[in-house]
Amino acid sequence: MNYSYRKDYITTGLIALALICLALLPATTQSQEVVVVDFPIGVGSGVSQDFFRPHYPALQAIADTLYKYPLVRAIVTGGADGDRYRKNNDASNPSLALGRAHALRNVLLNEFKVDARQIIVQSQDSKAKGSQYRHATVRIATELSDFKTQLDGVADHLDGMETHLDGVAARLDTIAERPPVDQHITNITEVAEDIAEPMGLQLGVGLSSSPFGAIPVVTGAVTWERKVFVEAVVGHTLWNSSFAYSGQDLNTKRRMAGGLVFFYPVNDFPVGVIGGWIRTEEISTKYYDYVKMSEGPIFGLRYSPYKFLYITGAYNPARQRIVGKPIVESRHNEFMISVTGFILFGGEK
Repeated sequence: MNYSYRKDYITTGLIALALICLALLPATTQSQEVVVVDFPIGVGSGVSQDFFRPHYPALQAIADTLYKYPLVRAIVTGGADGDRYRKNNDASNPSLALGRAHALRNVLLNEFKVDARQIIVQSQDSKAKGSQYRHATVRIATELSDFKTQLDGVADHLDGMETHLDGVAARLDTIAERPPVDQHITNITEVAEDIAEPMGLQLGVGLSSSPFGAIPVVTGAVTWERKVFVEAVVGHTLWNSSFAYSGQDLNTKRRMAGGLVFFYPVNDFPVGVIGGWIRTEEISTKYYDYVKMSEGPIFGLRYSPYKFLYITGAYNPARQRIVGKPIVESRHNEFMISVTGFILFGGEK
């Protein structure tokens, strides 16, 4: 058998991939940025859209770039200066900065019809005082500007890869000409079957409690003889929760990710022990950052009353954070419980 034709297909494919990537790369990587300054003291998202009207031509250029390149992102940043504006004795600079960014984001969405998925919102505070620090800016992200340079290097490597593929093809032809060793192949197959037989796969869907409330979860586990399970768990709510910061409702959702190991020590006894690590976050859907976070170890028991269902009770002494505060010292909702339906493939004892 001759494998040389495979080398031609692989080389042609690499050249085509490089050319396609170069064609998709924007013709220019020059950054675009619009800076709006002189926001009134104490004014955030409440500023009139007429305030941005002098910048409409430059904002239109930003929007045109986003239309042309759907994978490009625009970063909107709101700023507050060192003049600590206060309301009801609470410093409101962080919310003012976010409000200014949100006001500029609304102009891009409402006036220029930019796709919200292409906008990233962030804020920054400055210790310096002055109207130039009370700003809102938008810029096109240029982190991929060195992509063309990397692709240029692909052509330099193709010649070397072609030589290497020639050698691989020659070795494959040599191997193909050798007489088959049936007994050797049979032994390898038997060893592989002996290793694979005790292994299995478990998939599950359920509902879990967390320090911040209930979360739907999906699980996947690799098992050995249905006694030892190594499991990954992810979860995300389908509904909004409420969290207010500086008088603004951030419309949050909860999400969870973690890894667990659980072990059934006694055959045919449906109770096992578990241990692992869990991270739970409550995420603002407006600013794509967490407002609450819990992360730490988890250990407890798992009970399987049926072949398709298990119940987990665990202790989760996690470190918790809430936006605007240091690590929270108080502990609450540390006991977690989940109910999961599952299906198990293979892994015979």
